[in-house]
Amino acid sequence: MQTTVLKEIIAFIFGRKYYANIVGTKGTAEMQLCSFIFRTKAEAGKHRDELMSTLSFKYIETISFRSRKEY
Repeated sequence: MQTTVLKEIIAFIFGRKYYANIVGTKGTAEMQLCSFIFRTKAEAGKHRDELMSTLSFKYIETISFRSRKEY
């Protein structure tokens, strides 16, 4: 991952951007945040594609958030 001084300052002030998928259990109205946290949207998209092929879960949406913690 390439970084610059400006990116590091923004990461210090606002936090780094991460992505997570919200999934639903098929057959119920239950929805929950997936236990995986992704650094890029592409990784979250790959996980979404894997969720589409399962019989237990259905993909709801991908959310983004910022955190000062490194995951």
